[in-house]
Amino acid sequence: MKIKICGQTSVEDADMSLSHGANFIGAVMDVDWSSRSLSEKQIRPIFEAHRERAFLLTFNAETTPAMEKTINALDPYAIQLTGRETFETVAFIKSVTRRPIFKSIHMFPAGGEKASDPEMILRLMDGYFRAGADGFVLDTIAKGMYGGTGVTNDWSIAALIAKPAPGPVFLAGGINPENVAEALGVPYIYGIDLASGVESEKGVKSGERLKALFEEINKTLA
Repeated sequence: MKIKICGQTSVEDADMSLSHGANFIGAVMDVDWSSRSLSEKQIRPIFEAHRERAFLLTFNAETTPAMEKTINALDPYAIQLTGRETFETVAFIKSVTRRPIFKSIHMFPAGGEKASDPEMILRLMDGYFRAGADGFVLDTIAKGMYGGTGVTNDWSIAALIAKPAPGPVFLAGGINPENVAEALGVPYIYGIDLASGVESEKGVKSGERLKALFEEINKTLA
């Protein structure tokens, strides 16, 4: 079970997340709606320190020569595409970056008026996989945000998706120390991915919350 702590905004928080037991970290670059988004200059030290375990998150990315240069300079372990990128865009980004691509797939909030359609999502995943995506992140769309919402999706539907999915699946959306044991019990997932659940405030990781999270994880997986 892999643990990814996303929304990193400083080397200190990235260090702390990894020291508590995270397998991967993630940092967001140039995403207008995200309060955790950083510029290339701000994000660079995180990747210089931890590039072999760091995901670079972008939104509706279009690979321009400038973006390709930035990705090569940051040299992330993987790229996470969090928007509504087309299959063609995913194929192009894969071809020019030659790095693992994880595609965010957006689900409706649990208990909301709309329910996510697993068959439709699996068709979408299959298209992205054939385009070059290596894995997926099942996240929640809420409050006009495509991730980092602190809102859970329907984990029973997530399990139906993760079992036949064409690549490894991270479960994301509203995971925290209080519900992580339940999240880890969702069958067929590759790992869990969280940001707000271990923050003291937006964009600032809490050592206390991280400690509580990994205590629960270790107890659950023991």
